[in-house]
Amino acid sequence: MVDSFILSGVTANNILYTGDTNAIGCFSHGSSTNLGLNAGIVLTTGIVNGMPPIGDTVWHFSSNSNGQPGDTLLESILSGYPTYDAAVLEFDLVPTGNVLEFQYVFASEEYPEFVNTPGNDIFGFFISGINPEGGSYVNENIALIPGSNSVVCIDNVNAGLNSSYFVDNETLQGLTIVFDGFTTVLTAQAYVVPDSTYHLKMAIADRGDDFFDSGIFLNTQSLKSYTITNVNEKNIPNFSIYPNPICAGSKLTLNMLQPGRVKINITDITGKEVYASEITLNAGIQQIPLDEFNNISKAGIYLIHIQTDNFTELQKLVKY
Repeated sequence: MVDSFILSGVTANNILYTGDTNAIGCFSHGSSTNLGLNAGIVLTTGIVNGMPPIGDTVWHFSSNSNGQPGDTLLESILSGYPTYDAAVLEFDLVPTGNVLEFQYVFASEEYPEFVNTPGNDIFGFFISGINPEGGSYVNENIALIPGSNSVVCIDNVNAGLNSSYFVDNETLQGLTIVFDGFTTVLTAQAYVVPDSTYHLKMAIADRGDDFFDSGIFLNTQSLKSYTITNVNEKNIPNFSIYPNPICAGSKLTLNMLQPGRVKINITDITGKEVYASEITLNAGIQQIPLDEFNNISKAGIYLIHIQTDNFTELQKLVKY
């Protein structure tokens, strides 16, 4: 699983999984869902192929108790309540570049009822190792809302707060993902020292009780390291869309590591192409308005495919 998670510039070893054996697995054919990721690893507080399985409709209810302990590191993020049914994947890694990143989606049955309540589920991506800006990372959580130091959690990403990063699966009457809500595709990122050893711990757990499952989906071939020369670019992913759900002012922001051609394709969840273009951009941070795509009147979930000479990535678009 970890090998399939790595794209480039990273070697991994000392791999360890802790938790119920049915709480970790692989997923595929995600392009036919509204998840925004085609394939990867899933960690859950329930059962990957339970009754119902994660790939069921939103009208079913995923709530399983695995009888597993919680995780004290997760409890340190939001104190006051114990955790249960932790699923933890961790390993050592060595990056070749000075930036480390990967893509993920967080999902939960606790949306929307348990927003701003004490006992909602928690997850984190914790890195330890040399901090190039001084000192060391010691279990530094890099599952953060883009452009902020706020952790990604049910209270911080929902229909009322940071809604551009939230997908209300109930409102969309989702037919392919059982969880009531989930994030858009997000990027976890850390600035690192090339050829140094780091430890990465990815964990999720029920909090306050062992009911109402949650999950994290890790995008296959998204763990990578690369080198940037401008320190001001260190927290900028390869591309992002904001606002999303899209509106008249939505823009595509690209981090062009070198000048070149960019192919943009947008498909609906059935795979039908609804928009395509190819442009040439200079190096640096470039913004492209999504006005042409915004003229498409049909609401729903779409997938935007970006291809440059340096990367090929996929992200979800939501249109109400």
